[in-house]
Amino acid sequence: MRRFLRRPRRRGPRVLDVGGPILVEGSDELSARHRGRIAVVAHWSNTARLSRSVLATAAALAAADYAIVLVSTAEVPEPLDWQSARPVGVTVLRRPNVGYDFGSWAAAIDRYPQLVEAERILLMNDSLAGPFAPVAGLLERFHASTADAWGITDTTQFGQHLQSYALGFPGRSLAEGPIRQFWRDIRVEPTKDELIWQNEIGLSNMLRRERFVIDVAIPSWRVVEDGRNPTIIGWRRLLDRGFPFIKRELLRHPQLAPDGFEVRGEIRRRFGVDVDEWT
Repeated sequence: MRRFLRRPRRRGPRVLDVGGPILVEGSDELSARHRGRIAVVAHWSNTARLSRSVLATAAALAAADYAIVLVSTAEVPEPLDWQSARPVGVTVLRRPNVGYDFGSWAAAIDRYPQLVEAERILLMNDSLAGPFAPVAGLLERFHASTADAWGITDTTQFGQHLQSYALGFPGRSLAEGPIRQFWRDIRVEPTKDELIWQNEIGLSNMLRRERFVIDVAIPSWRVVEDGRNPTIIGWRRLLDRGFPFIKRELLRHPQLAPDGFEVRGEIRRRFGVDVDEWT
């Protein structure tokens, strides 16, 4: 099923100007002297309970020596529920629900100037169910990459671009003027379509225009035909290539893929889990 994306009209104000206060929940574990690997995970929920997917992602990143900043726009007053003790090395930021995941990443990059000196920066969101299997192989590809920007997958749908659920940068890239300005200029977009055009597609357009080197762990041409979304149409082939996730959008709307109604059974067959327990 092909989706048509409406081009943007008028943009809103900068997220950094109108996003409101950012509160640290608990202690701030990200030292100003941190020079290692840092993951910024954008999170939203209508409850305080963190999903099994968020918990498993945080555990996998911590096992790979990442300090984690969870930026949550959960619209509840109570502290986030980790279902046990919050993992060591995790910083939780709570902010208003403005600007979607790009707004959360921009807020974290603005708050922590030391990110530009880190070895590796990984930006993720909570749009995936999983990981149902180890992610070490994917992370090793990122750690070995010499590119200025990295993604697990890309797509040629609406123009070639990195898919934004997982974006990687070496710290030095965030210090480059065009990339730094991109994150400072993230704006409040009135619709999800505007967000995709200006931020997800806009990021890759800027990277190519400024001649930054882009690397992709699983290029879309390996799993889908041109113009298709690999995380939706190519979900089964992604699993074959070591991608231990499923897009939550596909679980909510299985009709988006010809074989979308087979996802739950396939995850159970491969990994022995009920995918709905992870959302």
